[in-house]
Amino acid sequence: MKNLTLHIIVNPQAGSGNAKKTLGIAQQFLDTHHIKYKIYVTDYPGHENKITQKLMHSVLVPWVEGTPLSALLLVIGGDGTLHEVTNTLHEQIDIPIAYLPAGSGNDFARGLSLTRKTELDLKRLLAVKEPTKIQLIATTFENQGTPQLVLNNIGIGLDAHIVSTANQSKTKEWLNKIHLGSLAYLFSVFSVLSKQKAFPVSFETPEGNKYFENAYLCSITNHPYFGGGIAIDPTASIQKNEMNVVLLEKVNLFLIFYLVGRLLSKKHLSSKYIHHFTTQELTVTSQSSEYCQTDGEIVGKSAQKIKCRMTSRLFWV
Repeated sequence: MKNLTLHIIVNPQAGSGNAKKTLGIAQQFLDTHHIKYKIYVTDYPGHENKITQKLMHSVLVPWVEGTPLSALLLVIGGDGTLHEVTNTLHEQIDIPIAYLPAGSGNDFARGLSLTRKTELDLKRLLAVKEPTKIQLIATTFENQGTPQLVLNNIGIGLDAHIVSTANQSKTKEWLNKIHLGSLAYLFSVFSVLSKQKAFPVSFETPEGNKYFENAYLCSITNHPYFGGGIAIDPTASIQKNEMNVVLLEKVNLFLIFYLVGRLLSKKHLSSKYIHHFTTQELTVTSQSSEYCQTDGEIVGKSAQKIKCRMTSRLFWV
């Protein structure tokens, strides 16, 4: 990798400043090992998109087997930053993306089995000889029309309500500073449990249709994790060409606390109140106004009709 230049997009706000620390460790490592790099710091929300577009039109090229890369895009930030960069390159799936997690949740890194230790992940990154196809969920929201690639999961109901509450929580910012940001999601669970109402939701899949009258949480996931390391579906794998759907029915508060305990011990899927299936393609429809999130970012609160299918793109992992 002597002729390689890393083009590093870093979101300094990720993880309440954890990305700055990660960048510092990375710079020291790269300088020590004489790896060339250029740094592009995002100054405002959406800036990563403009930086990525500029790099796409100037130095980034699609991977060609047998041809060494001269430029590699490296993202330092959280799942939200990586989501934005990946979607900016949604039509350039053969341009590899490398990633150093530095957010509060880092669920995509968990799904990829990255160590989340900067030097170890950099050593692994620099030892890679060719990129890997990683499974993602391609989605289209009927009320938006703009397709997007989902790295982690899509959540409707309680899941998204938790994300909305956690993202607005001052506690999350404080927990990020002491590197316990994932606890903000756990605290938010107890904040919104009684506020979230049951809602009807239907699924159309090639394997058949399903309808649930009293849905409480609906998660369509690409790998096990959401909310900063909580295994919503321990059976899911980012290596499989399938999405996993987990749906929890509305139950009384006592059973909710019981199921939360089962969730934390990864034993919840055996409950009769939880429905679980896999598919490569589905359309999910919720006619009532519910919170919806993708990769930890709120899409909105409205009725939803979402088309999902499996796809893949190249990552340098």
